[in-house]
Amino acid sequence: MSGLIEIVMNNLITSIIVVIVVLFLMFRLWKTARLYMGAKRFVRKSKKNRKKKFNGLLLNDKIRRKRKKNSNEFRKLKGSAKKKVRKYISYKVEELQIHVQYSYGKLLKRTKEKLIIKITRDSKVLKRIKFKKPQKMIIEATNKYSCLDEMIIFLHELPEVILEQQDFEIYSDDGDVTISYSIK
Repeated sequence: MSGLIEIVMNNLITSIIVVIVVLFLMFRLWKTARLYMGAKRFVRKSKKNRKKKFNGLLLNDKIRRKRKKNSNEFRKLKGSAKKKVRKYISYKVEELQIHVQYSYGKLLKRTKEKLIIKITRDSKVLKRIKFKKPQKMIIEATNKYSCLDEMIIFLHELPEVILEQQDFEIYSDDGDVTISYSIK
């Protein structure tokens, strides 16, 4: 023990640097584990919220009565339906990012995986929605390709599919497009 203390005193600067590096690594591992456990808790809570507050299937029924006839676009919604859809999409954006973080991450390792929603027609990618400004891009896509109902159902089903790490896509008859996702 006294030999160790003597070595530390002789190499004081090196010892301080080693201690700082070890403390930094321990802090980083603790922070990553804490983020992972928080994501796990959020995933459990989001399952309950998806059934009660943010149910896409019920939202489709509610907004079907509050839009112009034969339309499947966000801009054709009336009154409070736009507010409900915006709130739903903003919650889903947050939820999906955390589901990807939880599903593709590990306890002591952060994930760099990102979710991308793709809208395709005849195997040609028309739009890629990256999660920088996703709410605005999702609304623009539903207006351009007439796929509001399908997008809401897609966002409703996507968290469970991400947790199971399966492929998933929905076809829209109105816009003749397919909505799918990829994680890169």
